[in-house]
Amino acid sequence: MIEFPNKKYQVIYADPPWNFSSKLKSSKLEENGKAVQHKLIEKYQTMRIKDICELPIKEIADETSVLLMWTTDAHLEEAMKVINAWGYKYKTVGFIWNKKEKTGKQVCFMGQWTMKGSEICLLATRGKAHSLLKVRNIRQLIEAPRGKHSEKPQEARERIDKLFGDIPKIELFARQEIEGWDCWGNEVNNEGAN
Repeated sequence: MIEFPNKKYQVIYADPPWNFSSKLKSSKLEENGKAVQHKLIEKYQTMRIKDICELPIKEIADETSVLLMWTTDAHLEEAMKVINAWGYKYKTVGFIWNKKEKTGKQVCFMGQWTMKGSEICLLATRGKAHSLLKVRNIRQLIEAPRGKHSEKPQEARERIDKLFGDIPKIELFARQEIEGWDCWGNEVNNEGAN
C-alpha cells in the first residue's frame, strides 16, 4: 500500500520511473562501430503504466492544483494516460530540459528516429489553477548539466517556486529532500515536509 502524507497539495511535481522495454542506444560506439546499448532497468526500479496510473494521487491533489510531470518523447502517449488517471487535464509543456555534459557539450543519445538530448516536463491542471500563478515570465527552456541517472535539474524546482510561490508542493519519485517541499520516493524518508 502506497502511503503519501495526509495533506493536499497545490503543486505536484513528478518524475515517474517509466519502463523502457527496449534498450537505449548511446552516441558512444563499440569497436565494431555499433552504438553502445544501455538497459535502464539496471539503473533503477521502473513501474508499469498501469501501476503509475493507479497511484492514489487524487487523494493528495487539491481541487485547484498543477501537475508538472517529466516524461520522455517515447512515453508521451502513456504520460497522457497518467495525467488523466490522476485527475488532471493536459495544458502545455512546462519545461524542456536541454541536457548538457559538465563540459557544456550537448548530450546526444541515438534514438529510433533522431538523436536524443532533451526531456520534457508536461504541465496539467485541475480546478482554477491559473489563480495559483504568481508570475508569467518563466521560460520553458532549461539548459543544465545532467547529474546522476534520471536526476532532474534543480533549476526546474526553482522555476516552479517562482511560478507558484509558497504553497503546498510535493515531489513524487524524489531522489533527495528539498527545502520547502514535501518529498516522496524510495530514495527519501517519505515523512513529509522538510
